[in-house]
Order: sequence, then structure tokens, then C-alpha cells
Amino acid sequence: MKVLIITGGNIDDDFAFSFLKNSKYDEVIAVDGGLAFADRAGMTITHLVGDFDTIDGGTLEKYVHRKDICVHQFIPEKDYTDTDIAVKLALQLFDENPCRETTVSSCPCKMSQSADEKILHILGGTGSRLDHVLANLQMLKNIMEAGVQGILIDKNNQIQMIRGGCELKKEGIFGKYMSLVPATMDLSGITLEGFKYPLNQANTHFGESLCVSNELVAEKGRITIEEGLAWMILSRD
Repeated sequence: MKVLIITGGNIDDDFAFSFLKNSKYDEVIAVDGGLAFADRAGMTITHLVGDFDTIDGGTLEKYVHRKDICVHQFIPEKDYTDTDIAVKLALQLFDENPCRETTVSSCPCKMSQSADEKILHILGGTGSRLDHVLANLQMLKNIMEAGVQGILIDKNNQIQMIRGGCELKKEGIFGKYMSLVPATMDLSGITLEGFKYPLNQANTHFGESLCVSNELVAEKGRITIEEGLAWMILSRD
């Protein structure tokens, strides 16, 4: 099962149109200002979420009364961000459509996934509001722990939280650089095989940059983490 969340951060239209061109989703959740992109792209959405304070009234009116869209409207004075509410909704949708367990640390650059995998792409989850960006990065932990492969996507980055490890293939990889940023106080037993800067049983800590800006040089690369969680960021300039 694949779910797409389109939220209200920065979305580069050319990149997003290209990325979505060959992608098919079982559910598409538009979040407040993200509806503007969905409208420009002519996308078929299944859920509309938010307090609707960042979408213009004309665009909202085109969708809010449609019978084929489930509308989840909230007051602005709510406890969670619109994106967080959308993520909670997406995880509920995965629960309602159960499939076999997926390996959530599988390679995020393989866009042709098998039918039994649970995949959540978040488009528009990065931008100028760093408070929202940091909150969205932390949400990847809840997504991972729910057994779902969650990836924040923008023009320059694909960001996923991993535990245990990940295998990457050079063919079709997103961007030149691979970075691991600790999401726990300690990241232990890091082994990197097939990378320009290999590691063997290395340790790093929250706040250190040991694993930033590596490059895959072999046809396949293997990341192993014995203890801790990390954001794996595939990036390009």
C-alpha cells in the first residue's frame, strides 16, 4: 500500500510533477496549503485535512463539498500540526488495509516497490518554517515504528529514519550524497561498505557530523547500525 501526503511547505513544481508522473498511490491526503499544489497538478485526492487557514477560499471551495473526498476539518487552536494529523490519518489507513510486514529500512531510492510494502511519501514537508521541518523529521520515527517506510521528499533531499541498516543501489539513487544524522543520543556499531568513506564498527553521538556527506562508489552499498536511530538523508545540490 502506498500513501502520499501533500502538505504546505515548499514544493518545486517541476520536480514534483516529474516525481509523481510514474507514481501510483492508494490514498492521497492533501493538507491545507498543499491542496494548492494538488489542484495545479490535477491530482485525485481522497482526503483533505487541516484548519484551512493557508489555502485560498476559491480553491478550497472546489474540493470541500465533494462527495468523493473525506474532509477532516479542525479549528486553528488544535494540539497538533496539520501535517501531524495527516500522518496519524495515514497510519490509520495502513491499519485499515493490513498487509505483510515490510522491512522499513529498505532502500528509499527503489521506487518500484513490491505490493506488500507500506510506503508513505510526504511532499511539501520541508520549507522555511524550521519548527515545522524539525517536527516533520521527528514524525518519521513514529512512521517507522508503525512498520511503514516514511520518506520526506523535496527537490534536493529524500529523508528517512532507519534502524538496523539499509542497502543502497547506485543505479537510480537520489543524489550524490548520503548522510547519517543521529536521531538518538548514541549511534553505535556503524559499518559503511561500498562508500567513499567506509567505516567499521564506528560510534558517533547526537550533535556530531561524522557521517555527513558520504558518497556511494560501489554498485551496492551497505549501512549497518548496531544500536540507535538515524536520519538517512540522500541529497543533491
